Amino acid sequence: MLDLDASHVPAHSDKEGAEPNFKGFGPHPLLLFCDNTEELLVAQLRPGSAGSNTAADHIEAGRQGIRQLPPRRRAKVLLRADGAGATKEFLEWIITGGGNTRHRWEYSVGFPREAEF
Repeated sequence: MLDLDASHVPAHSDKEGAEPNFKGFGPHPLLLFCDNTEELLVAQLRPGSAGSNTAADHIEAGRQGIRQLPPRRRAKVLLRADGAGATKEFLEWIITGGGNTRHRWEYSVGFPREAEF
């Protein structure tokens, strides 16, 4: 199971990629973790103005993360993302197994819903 999410890193100086964004100033990296081992597999540095639901960035981070898995573990993968991962292009890439018909990848995209009655 791979978890994909963007994060905001506050920066108080003009560092590479640091730009104004919705939370202040700084880069907006995309992070991919292996849930089974709690390892950070990908930290894709992006400028602060990068969109949260950029399909190309999600696909590239997914590719990089899956390449780090042992070959026998790449055929069956569950990718999780919040609502920003709900782009047609990213989900199509997952459904098609990244273009490999032997891969059976699945996804879970969205936010948990906590009911308050």
